[in-house]
Amino acid sequence: MLTERDVVLEGVRPLDLEQLQLLAEGHSATASDQQLARIEAKGWLETFNGIHLITITGRALLERPPHRRG
Repeated sequence: MLTERDVVLEGVRPLDLEQLQLLAEGHSATASDQQLARIEAKGWLETFNGIHLITITGRALLERPPHRRG
């Protein structure tokens, strides 16, 4: 079982970005509650009364340029 610290250290997953982007565009997240909890544990999302809010850290993640390997 992963601890909250392990979840934070595992880094960004494509699903994380996809869900944050959906929320940023005003759409509903399509991830399961467990997947959203993982994103929240990373500090990129907060949920209040069933409303998902992208944190400043989550917003910075969305706004960074894509990492190119080369």
